[in-house]
Amino acid sequence: MNGVFFFYTIAMLALCVAIAVSSLAAWASTRRRLFFYSAGAFVCYAIELTEIFFHEYISQNKPFPMDEYYAISMPLLRTAVSIVLNAFVWLLILNVLDKHSKRLFAWPVIALTAANAAVLFALPEGPIRQWLYYTLRQMFSFGALSYAIWSYRHEAPPELQARLAKFAKPLRVVLTLIGLVIIEDTLVILVAPPSNGEAWLPLYLSERNFTENVLLVFAAVVLLRHIYHVLSIRIQEAPDVDSVPDIERHIDDIMPRFRRDHGLSDREAEVLRLVVLKKTNQEIADELVLAVGTIKSHVHNLVVKTDALNRADLIVKFWQS
Repeated sequence: MNGVFFFYTIAMLALCVAIAVSSLAAWASTRRRLFFYSAGAFVCYAIELTEIFFHEYISQNKPFPMDEYYAISMPLLRTAVSIVLNAFVWLLILNVLDKHSKRLFAWPVIALTAANAAVLFALPEGPIRQWLYYTLRQMFSFGALSYAIWSYRHEAPPELQARLAKFAKPLRVVLTLIGLVIIEDTLVILVAPPSNGEAWLPLYLSERNFTENVLLVFAAVVLLRHIYHVLSIRIQEAPDVDSVPDIERHIDDIMPRFRRDHGLSDREAEVLRLVVLKKTNQEIADELVLAVGTIKSHVHNLVVKTDALNRADLIVKFWQS
């Protein structure tokens, strides 16, 4: 049975490394912070898995003392890595919401740090302390995602809401898995911890949550799909509109940042979207119910604001952003 857990942990660790490398590659190609934050989160989880793997490896084939079942090994290192991991997750969520407030980022992370310190140093070793220590991370994630839902419904402009709508199903899965992680911890730590008669099982259950690993795999799959989606077009030049089936989805992903970087108005963003789709001025005028002269004026302003040479260069600059 020890071999099963050995290869299981190696597989989880390899997945984390692979996703982190893929995310860094996507960040290097696109400079989208979402990928950098994702890489940071998976690197932190890989460090956690490495610490767990090391502890289990050196303890194999030895009787597991039940008085250590509720101990938290290397608490300072584990807490630091956990806080950094959650900080990356929080940055990722804020990036998706297009929020860039340092105060909004800092206060939840400070609160999590304080809560972890209180649990580690104020409570005696035992099931309650261990359960609270691990549940804090899940509650932080649940709170961050709840804020994302609230912000989506009450603060996000219509174009951002349209872009975020595709995350609805994955978000429901993640929230469900977070709830199941808490339930598993509750059962394993508070309700039915292993008895003294099970020689090998406590070693592999004391600091491990299998539902959390399922959540890891699900997040990896979602992220890999997004990486493929972003890198499936050539960012060095404007792609052929007819050769990319979901070209409008790519445009919707890029538009918020491009618009913010160049200070574009709502109308300019609408015109730019159709320009990138390689519509003619007449086609744009017909779709937006505007005069052709007005469209020409908007295109000229877009070229000036983005420091493009002409209409074609404007399209290339958009995709290179």
